[in-house]
Parts: sequence; C-alpha cells; structure tokens
Amino acid sequence: MTKNRRVTISINNDIDLNFRKLASNKMLFKTGWYSKAIEEAMLLWMEKESNL
Repeated sequence: MTKNRRVTISINNDIDLNFRKLASNKMLFKTGWYSKAIEEAMLLWMEKESNL
C-alpha cells in the first residue's frame, strides 16, 4: 500500500459545502470520510478524462 500525501487546496465555499453534504451522507462520517470522498472524486475524474 502506498503512503498517503497531505495536500492543501483552495476551492469555492459553496462547492465544498455541497460536496461535504453529499459525501458525509454516503460515507456516514466514518473515520477518514472526507479524504476517502475526495480520493473517489479524483479517481472518477481521472477515469472520465482518460476516456476522452
């Protein structure tokens, strides 16, 4: 398993709030839920972009 990397990003507050609402409902606030949701979103984006 690879080591996790800590990153700092800046995004629109409204986008973050909406993402957190959706992600927390799906991930049920389990430990690391936000990181897992961001990782899933990144993987989906990479998959979509590589299919263009």
